[in-house]
Amino acid sequence: MSRLIRAVIDTGALRANLRALRGFAPQARVVAVVKANAYGHGLVHTALALAEADAFGVARLEEGIVLRDAGIKQPIVLLEGIFTSEELADAARSSFDLVVHDAQQIELLEEARSVHPFVLWLKIDTGMNRLGFRPEEFAATLERLQRLKVPPREIRLMTHLARADERNDPMTREQLQRFKAAIRGHQFPTSIGNSAGILGWPEAHGVWIRPGIALYGVSPFADTSGSSFGL
Repeated sequence: MSRLIRAVIDTGALRANLRALRGFAPQARVVAVVKANAYGHGLVHTALALAEADAFGVARLEEGIVLRDAGIKQPIVLLEGIFTSEELADAARSSFDLVVHDAQQIELLEEARSVHPFVLWLKIDTGMNRLGFRPEEFAATLERLQRLKVPPREIRLMTHLARADERNDPMTREQLQRFKAAIRGHQFPTSIGNSAGILGWPEAHGVWIRPGIALYGVSPFADTSGSSFGL
């Protein structure tokens, strides 16, 4: 006969972690990443505990709808964006922010009948090689977003660090240089820092930080504990 296994989540610890991370980037606003059921901690309960966050980041539309249905009023960023016209309409109804990382997503925005002015997060692939537009594609992609029939309420620029948890690896500095070069001359708000970027690379913070695993008390660095960062 199996025994019941229970995980007890300390919501006070979640709030303390958010405040600790703000201390590393005091000028930045926070997108608290609660994707994948808040890393297994419970999507709604975690978001309610992190009510001080400026916004929430989820992977999928369905996660965002669950948060809206639970009464979450903060901006919710769909980190994977949308993939169909139906999803775009649902995102408009729930006033979600959209990450744009693929030309097909821009086509959906161009063809949309919606009159909702989205906040769009344009993702530049500076070396993660997973999602986003290459730096040489940035100017043309930005121009397409600026020409949308319904202008975005705001455009923000983002990238994702591939090896920020390896503090001696030169790749993070190279990614930061590529990002800076790609957006030179533009004054849009930026978002770079994931948990490792926030804790290990002050120059990677940007206007918005996006902590994930560190919100849950875990250090992104193999040689350092979360408690050493006050988590």
